[in-house]
Amino acid sequence: MNLEKWFVTPIWYDYTQFDYAAAANRCLELSKTYPNRVLSNAGGWQSSSIDLREYSEFHIIHNTICYKINEIAKQINQEGKLQLDNVWINLNYPGSSNLRHVHPVAAFSGTIYISVNERSGRIVFFGDSPIIHYTFKNKGCELFYDEVYYTPKNGMIVMFPAWVPHAVERNESDDTRISISFNVSQIQDAGVAQR
Repeated sequence: MNLEKWFVTPIWYDYTQFDYAAAANRCLELSKTYPNRVLSNAGGWQSSSIDLREYSEFHIIHNTICYKINEIAKQINQEGKLQLDNVWINLNYPGSSNLRHVHPVAAFSGTIYISVNERSGRIVFFGDSPIIHYTFKNKGCELFYDEVYYTPKNGMIVMFPAWVPHAVERNESDDTRISISFNVSQIQDAGVAQR
């Protein structure tokens, strides 16, 4: 039988290098000056939109995000048609999490991890396929997964379509989980697949 994979959910990830400690310290400093924005965060702190270029500790992070956006644009035939939209800082204190949510209006979303450990909470992606209502389950084949977990590491960047439901598990560590999240907008409309 011929196999065609339609309605796939792409999730990209990579690992980057920057001064994690300096970036983490700047995030903690900014949390003292920006008010807490409550959206999906259950506990913890989230900034309003910031411009990474205003802080020297974030220059490499900003350039990395833009570079990765361009890589994805080329992979999906959108060269030059995606751009960084808004960026914010997340601090998940011990016991904090992020509830299941999506990012309306954006084309893609992503997170780059600044200070995390194995117990600070994985990011979880949910497949909103109707398969969750049926008895057929096949955990041995990625074609039928309904949840996917990524364990963050310092410097890891994850990007995904903004409409994919996702959450962050409870921070079970004694340390603050620090990440920078962002949205990507599409400059031009995309086409539809034809056969």
